[in-house]
Amino acid sequence: MDKNRIWTIASVLMIAAVLGLGFLLGVQPQLAAIGVANDERAAVEATNALAEGKLAALKKDFESIDELKAELATLVKSVPTGAQAPELVDQLDAMAKQFAVTLTAITVSDAQQYTPVAEVPAAAPPAEGAEGTDAAAVDQPAAATVPPVGAPPVVNALITPGNFAVLQVQVTIKGSYAQVLDYVNGLQTGERLFLVTGLNTTEPGESDGVVEATIEGLVYAALTPDLVPAPAGG
Repeated sequence: MDKNRIWTIASVLMIAAVLGLGFLLGVQPQLAAIGVANDERAAVEATNALAEGKLAALKKDFESIDELKAELATLVKSVPTGAQAPELVDQLDAMAKQFAVTLTAITVSDAQQYTPVAEVPAAAPPAEGAEGTDAAAVDQPAAATVPPVGAPPVVNALITPGNFAVLQVQVTIKGSYAQVLDYVNGLQTGERLFLVTGLNTTEPGESDGVVEATIEGLVYAALTPDLVPAPAGG
């Protein structure tokens, strides 16, 4: 092997070594940086896509903002902040004129803290082997066909004694029986939420079809911290 060939091989090896060293020292770090940049760009694009989705949802919700405001205004009238007893009396009086009955008395109690309805626990299944009396009860067809009484209570954890109050209301009116029923229906479907809990009617002698009705019910009020009433008996 002559010297020129040896030098040629040595030069090729040296060039290869220089290129390899240059790749390790220069190109590879740049490739790694590009990879990191690509990962960061992908993460940013994913975040932007998520933000665009949320923004689109907010824009869609905002399109119905007027409907939501109208619904909120209705709810505020149905359950106002504070008792607003004078306004309630005005509503009851206006309703009496609307249905042509004579309003003779109104009693509105002080606001009391709302007591949430306790959920009725489900009946525990009978223990295994528990026969005898239970089995005899099951055999009775009449007991098996008795439907449950009433609907299960509606419980909302957001309604608490700290933000909700109840007022007992008693209204006495005079009019025909049909007018009384119209008035009761007006209470139940009126602007202010009114839960009718009792209705008692009497027909005075020689009343010519006029009855006197006493209507009992509950109205509700939303509370702010400064309006929370003291607990009953406290």
